[in-house]
Amino acid sequence: MRVIKRSGEAEEFDPEKAIYALLKVGATRSEAECILQRVMPELYDGITTEELYRRIRAQLPTGKAQQFSLKKALMLMGPDGHSFETFMARVFREMGYHTDVRLTLNGRCVTHEVDVVITKGDYRASVECKFHNALGIKSGIQEALYSWGRYLDIRDVNDLDSVWLVTNTKFSSDVVKYANCVGMNLIGWRYPDDGSLEQLISRNNIYPITVLNIKRGEQRTLLNHDFVVCRDILDRKPEMLTLLPREIGERIIKSTEEFMDQVMR
Repeated sequence: MRVIKRSGEAEEFDPEKAIYALLKVGATRSEAECILQRVMPELYDGITTEELYRRIRAQLPTGKAQQFSLKKALMLMGPDGHSFETFMARVFREMGYHTDVRLTLNGRCVTHEVDVVITKGDYRASVECKFHNALGIKSGIQEALYSWGRYLDIRDVNDLDSVWLVTNTKFSSDVVKYANCVGMNLIGWRYPDDGSLEQLISRNNIYPITVLNIKRGEQRTLLNHDFVVCRDILDRKPEMLTLLPREIGERIIKSTEEFMDQVMR
């Protein structure tokens, strides 16, 4: 049976990929295999990956279903990259870094607005966040070249030790090859093997608010006021209740509490 990927490319269906995706949201191997068994009769040659995972998602309890849709949830942080930059600053903070978002730094030649600057002890680095709001798009070599070129201009003036390129999608093979050659750090979807974006999110329970089953307009209102992770809703309840009608705000708080309770188990 062939599966059509978001890029349009066809590949043979690999049950282990589906099982792996279920294991990442906390299902046991036995539970994952049972879920796959239930959906197998519904599958057909030429099914899209989106439809495949929609059917698997329907078999999960609410909290795990929301985690299962993490990749799509990250894309809903758009359409621009502002919220993703703020989100990545929070991720780095969970990793023990001090973070500054959207700083204007002087370079040797010109000034630059840098998405995030991270510091830990004597270590200081710039972070370039490349956000994509469409499925199937990879971060390409031009983004890596641009990020490295900017880093070279600001490095000495600002005492930077390195640069990170972060994306909510995958990297092309050329990006990985180039980054390994010049010494650029990468974080993306399923990269690196240990410390990929989805792993950092799940390890630190720092999920974007777009995983919640709330209306798009409600998401936009919260994102526009820098509510980017689910914890923000619980930590800033009074402020949130001034942004939305109380009935809606209380519903969102309840939904967030239920989701966080499930992922913390």
